[in-house]
Amino acid sequence: MEEPLQSLRARWPILLLTCGGLFGQFFAFDIPSALNEQFRQTLTVSSGVDDKEYAYLFNLLYSVYSIPNIFLPLVLGMAVDRCGFHVLIVLLGLAVFVGQLLFTLGVAEASWPIMLGGRVLFGLGAESMQVAQGCLLFRWFKGNEVAFALGLNLSVARAGSVLNDLVSPWFVQRHGIMGAAALGSALCFASLLCNVCSVAVDRIEGKKANLPAAAVDEGCSPRDLLKMPSLYWLLVVMCVSVYCGILPFNNIASAFFVETRYSQLPLIEAQKAAGSAMSLLFLSSAIGTPPFGLVIDNLGFRRHFLLASSVLLSATYSVIFGVSPATSMLMLGMVYMVFAGALWPSLALTVPQRLLGTAYGVATSCQNAGLALVPMFIGHLQATSANGDFKGVIQLLACFGLLGILSCLLILLAGLPGGELLDLPSKEAERRLKLGEHTPLKVGSTLSHSTFAQDVAVTGKGLQNDGKAREMEG
Repeated sequence: MEEPLQSLRARWPILLLTCGGLFGQFFAFDIPSALNEQFRQTLTVSSGVDDKEYAYLFNLLYSVYSIPNIFLPLVLGMAVDRCGFHVLIVLLGLAVFVGQLLFTLGVAEASWPIMLGGRVLFGLGAESMQVAQGCLLFRWFKGNEVAFALGLNLSVARAGSVLNDLVSPWFVQRHGIMGAAALGSALCFASLLCNVCSVAVDRIEGKKANLPAAAVDEGCSPRDLLKMPSLYWLLVVMCVSVYCGILPFNNIASAFFVETRYSQLPLIEAQKAAGSAMSLLFLSSAIGTPPFGLVIDNLGFRRHFLLASSVLLSATYSVIFGVSPATSMLMLGMVYMVFAGALWPSLALTVPQRLLGTAYGVATSCQNAGLALVPMFIGHLQATSANGDFKGVIQLLACFGLLGILSCLLILLAGLPGGELLDLPSKEAERRLKLGEHTPLKVGSTLSHSTFAQDVAVTGKGLQNDGKAREMEG
């Protein structure tokens, strides 16, 4: 018998440790984007590439991060469901640290192959880490606090991105790009220690709290993917479209603002001004995501918030040449806050808990497929356009906002089974799941995925397996 959620006091240390476990990798991930111009000035000379080759290789730093993660989060998500997440969290944290060390060595040697290799290894750990940590947090916070927990986890992690935008331009003046990369390595090591501690606390306190095992006997099979409901897949489409509309722009935002809005300033001043504006994207989301998670938990309306975020994304790119950089990044920060705060808890309402790792893994894999391809296409657009001409890039990003709007309208208007559950407060959604009024996807040999009616069971049987009730997040 599980103890009441309020008695599980260890969930707060675990939440703080998982936040620290992501902080370093989020800081290190955005070092190239924050120091784009300094990297260009240094590496075009030391590595012997011209500006167009640099633009391609720079965007490749983000593509190679994402390419392995087109498939790996799916595989590891299924491994989490079958084997648990304790060993995986430690191994993934180690991959992040070693990958950043390799990137730092590549910067010191002005070697693009070493830098790219480091980013590959870094990416192998970083994206799947978020899948494993999401399952760990859901284990402790399922019910009326899960959106807040996921929101705070993302908020503190994104504080690493904010700190990077503010600190790296200052740090590079004193220690060069090698020093900035080494700082990222040190923070990744600190995050590795946090991840090891979070696993240790979960092992010890989970037994005391009588929580279910971190792994389940029946696990997941690839055939279960074909039985995911249509509602889930539309949410995945939204995940890909909105994230591809935000994160690739952040990769080039420094160059965009320096070349279009701050071109009259000396490079150092322009870089600082661009960094200050860029920090607003993740600063606003870092501050706003935890309280917004509480709003989601208490009010619901997830589908409407998802639609609002997609509309705001398209609106941002339609006015980006006419408003200040700070305003643009603040608007994107609002998009990021609202979308992330509504999306990830919504995904948990569409599948049973035993498939949660797989569901997060599929979404993350699809997201990374987009994040692998879009930066390369943006690099091609930049290489074939005149310096300072970003119109094609902005038009591309605006189209992702339109795709998000279309996907969300389908979720709202198509009458998909389970869709109304997304608009309920978390406590009410949990209550209905327990009563069997709504049930996430029931995966079994008797379930067909040929009709919407069979995608979502309307009895409580989908919450049971081997005689044990498996509660879903509310």
